[in-house]
Amino acid sequence: RGVAVNLLWERAHECKMKKDWTGLSATLQQLAKLQPRFVSVWQFQAWNVSYNCSVEFDDYRDRYRWVIKGIQYLREGIGYNQYEPRLLWDQGWFTGHKIGRADERVQFRRLFRQDNDFHDSLPLDLRDPTRDNWLCGKKCFQGVVQLHEAGHKMKGKGPLLFYCDAPKSQINYADAIVGEGTFDEVALEAWRRAATEWRQYGKVLIETTFRDPRTGEILYIRLNDKDEDENYLAQAQKHIADLEALAPGLREKLRQQKLASLTKRERAALETPPSQRTAQEFELALAAERKIAVSHEELAQRIEGPNRPKALQLAREAKLAEQMADYIDRYRQIVNFEYWRLRCQVEQDPQTLQARQYIFQADKEALINLPQALENYQKGLAAWRKVLDTHPKLLDDRTTGEELVEVIDRYREHLGRIGEPRLPPDFPLQDVLDRYGKKGS
Repeated sequence: RGVAVNLLWERAHECKMKKDWTGLSATLQQLAKLQPRFVSVWQFQAWNVSYNCSVEFDDYRDRYRWVIKGIQYLREGIGYNQYEPRLLWDQGWFTGHKIGRADERVQFRRLFRQDNDFHDSLPLDLRDPTRDNWLCGKKCFQGVVQLHEAGHKMKGKGPLLFYCDAPKSQINYADAIVGEGTFDEVALEAWRRAATEWRQYGKVLIETTFRDPRTGEILYIRLNDKDEDENYLAQAQKHIADLEALAPGLREKLRQQKLASLTKRERAALETPPSQRTAQEFELALAAERKIAVSHEELAQRIEGPNRPKALQLAREAKLAEQMADYIDRYRQIVNFEYWRLRCQVEQDPQTLQARQYIFQADKEALINLPQALENYQKGLAAWRKVLDTHPKLLDDRTTGEELVEVIDRYREHLGRIGEPRLPPDFPLQDVLDRYGKKGS
């Protein structure tokens, strides 16, 4: 068996190099029969078929067929390994991202909806979301979570990431249908569901790589915990206030003692406003800030008498609460948690949908009805002004800012076609252009 497997792997590689697609398909089937429980066979060869072999064809229909071959190969592997989350995750990823992010995604998504062989008994209804590639991928990711929670652990990927995949697929679905021209209640409901699922994701208890310094046990977090009324920062502030109340003014006294021990250059760097510091002064000031900082434990150690045990306990609790808030921040940054939460909130606003519809119509009409296109650009950009005023945090998001600059550039290009290369003096998104546009534009 081992010799046969090695020969077949070589045969598969040879068929790929020679572009013998019939031979490759036959070889993969033989490999699957010989190593049905070897997960890496299914993973590697499915990727090879969907990602490598598919690009060898000129016709997008042929490329699509090979992408589907890879997904079906994973399906077959899942049949032999029903309790292996990795294969189900791969199926979700291929179905969502390989079809929904490809250069040919418009054609791929259409072919996927029309693919009766893939969808088996599902009725052919192009408005039916059950045939959408993102939502089919989402079902796979939900299956991964179910297997994991049933005790079949997901290897090679932490819960922070694979719990995120299903709600992100819902977001991608909502984004895709709006990008394709759906601006009715279907789109709003898709974004509402995305917001709900992202909020639910924030409630999941996530295992971290950190350990409780008191017990050595693994720490768990919820991404929403930063925003709850009794969040870790609020707990830390309360512990710190209680600690300082045991010895009023002691922290500042200790700080002043440390400040007095600094060198003249360090004190001068600290006293220089940050905007006026040289690079060397910036480094000196940073080092000086660290030197004069008074830790909670240091403060507690200086408290004498019967309050000392309580002070030490408060110092430990404050430090742990600050660490937990920091851990949540780090994990939220990994999945861009706050951005996607804000995006879901903004996109389910009918005002945002209206703004996107105007821009969609403008882009569509730009080459056939320029006056109407320019009118829609104006309406769309004015609508975006209202969206930004309603959701001011969105203005701080670079992704949104750069997306709007691209729209502005298209609008300005079409203005140039009628001899007006400059934007009007009362242009509503000048602040966006100033902040995210190219210098000199």
